Amino acid sequence: MVIGGTSLFGGSGSMVGTVDGAVMLGALANILQLNNINAALQLLATGAIIVLAAVLQSLVRRREGLAR
Repeated sequence: MVIGGTSLFGGSGSMVGTVDGAVMLGALANILQLNNINAALQLLATGAIIVLAAVLQSLVRRREGLAR
């Protein structure tokens, strides 16, 4: 799973989670644009958020697997 709970491999996630993730990324892009942040830094920030979400999800899944 990455943004909003949608799995990259299919089979799980929700429409609400996906919409929430898209709204959050859209809000981030809007805030950065309104603050006149360089376009390259905007892309970097968006990419960093996506990578961070993937890493956190991986850690959560690993911890869930160990807890069982």
